[in-house]
Amino acid sequence: MKSIFSSILLILLATIVNAESVQKYERGDCITPTNTIYSWYGKYAKVEAYSRVENVTDSKAYILSFPFSGSSSTIFNKEIEQHTKRVNPKKCAL
Repeated sequence: MKSIFSSILLILLATIVNAESVQKYERGDCITPTNTIYSWYGKYAKVEAYSRVENVTDSKAYILSFPFSGSSSTIFNKEIEQHTKRVNPKKCAL
């Protein structure tokens, strides 16, 4: 019984760790919000990175740039994936 519990716990832990490392967007992707609560709704952001930001986040976060203005924030947690979508990269081209 103990080994079954240990196996289930190990699988669950591996799933949680893997879920954090899998991201929806890659460096260079152009995204736009699908939710009107975002200050940059109707505008576009370029994904610069998905990584930990020392002294800012404990987990990985998206670092975005706004080629045509948009948000005063540049660091967004993984939750942003639920409220944005990928668009044509030309939308972020200068």
